[in-house]
Amino acid sequence: MNETYRNIAVVIEIGNSIKYLRNGLAEIQNISAANDFYDPPLIYLSGGLERLFKSMLCLNYKEKTGQLPNYKELMEGKNGHDIEFLKSKIEKICIPIDRPFAQMDYDIITKDDLINTICKVLSAYGKKARYFNLDAILGTEQEFDAKNEWEKIETLVLKDFYGERKYFKLLEKPQMLEKMYKKSNEILVSRIEFFLRAITRQFIFGNFSINSKTFVFEIEAFTDIDDNQIGKTDYRQFQNHEWIKRK
Repeated sequence: MNETYRNIAVVIEIGNSIKYLRNGLAEIQNISAANDFYDPPLIYLSGGLERLFKSMLCLNYKEKTGQLPNYKELMEGKNGHDIEFLKSKIEKICIPIDRPFAQMDYDIITKDDLINTICKVLSAYGKKARYFNLDAILGTEQEFDAKNEWEKIETLVLKDFYGERKYFKLLEKPQMLEKMYKKSNEILVSRIEFFLRAITRQFIFGNFSINSKTFVFEIEAFTDIDDNQIGKTDYRQFQNHEWIKRK
């Protein structure tokens, strides 16, 4: 394949990954007591992370070898949708950023339990749960219910926020359900924003690729989030082509 086009495709793919992730956050914000359609956030987030991780790894491979990898060289025999595997490789090429505003970035990339749980669910969804109900129709055994696993994440963050005792008391009040969904959405979007900001800052301040800074325009939707803006953006208000003003 033409090498010039392969390099252009990296730019396109990084831009697309950010659009997927923006849409994923918007779809989390759409979840409510009346809307339990979890496929859109799962599809967008799993697709976005897979594309972003693979693009970063391709750039790093080129940094080391002088050329972009083929599929076998990139995935090393793993399932192509294995986000946990891709994240483990990403962790090895990320570095702590020696800037006061980014001191916590490396920890959220490598050590954050909630992010790791989210990636685990998204990985399983991409590998084997995208067609959960269709598999059931066709008589194929399917053990991983991604919707149920995402609801467990929502429960986890709400118990952590309210405390277990208050959480169960609130569940007894139907009028509080909408407020609880809104809070879990806010917490999840905020934590994912922290993670995406940390990952995309590696393009600017990391050293995984000498050419990574050339992608600043594609990634600024997340690199430019200030701490006081975390969790405050309503991604549902923006079309894919629209710039999210952060400053």
